[in-house]
Amino acid sequence: MPRGAYNPRMLILLACLLGLAVEQQAASGTIVTADEIAATLKQSTANNVVDQPVKAADVPGGHKASLALLRRTKAETTALIHDRVTEIYQITTGSGTIVTGGTLENPTATDLTRLNAGPSHTGPHKGGESKHVGPKDVIIIPAGMPHRFSQLDGPEIVYLVYRFEPK
Repeated sequence: MPRGAYNPRMLILLACLLGLAVEQQAASGTIVTADEIAATLKQSTANNVVDQPVKAADVPGGHKASLALLRRTKAETTALIHDRVTEIYQITTGSGTIVTGGTLENPTATDLTRLNAGPSHTGPHKGGESKHVGPKDVIIIPAGMPHRFSQLDGPEIVYLVYRFEPK
């Protein structure tokens, strides 16, 4: 091969190494500090906001993972279904009864994309399973499952919500 000519094998190796570097960079972690969570709770309380996004990140495969803080001060009379987003709740303070499963009657479409919850539906909740939950409990709510807090035991329940939205 003449000097200065490109070696096809070297170009392929270089392309593979660049691809690995890009993939490793995309797979780096996203940190959410306790201070960020505390500041979000303070802001949520001051503005009387129920669902407050904290941070979101794109993850390999074109998916999105996000964290929100929810602070409820009253039970929900209707339930939600997120069409594509799976949620994991981690209760931090307060306790109450969560109902999961069942069906929605006459569901109404609502777009919760601004909250990283995507296209969703809301409506009166029929059936489902009720469970009492409190601090440190974790609830996994698959996409497509109706859910709501039917009762709060005190003035509020605060929980972190990890949301996962496929591509």
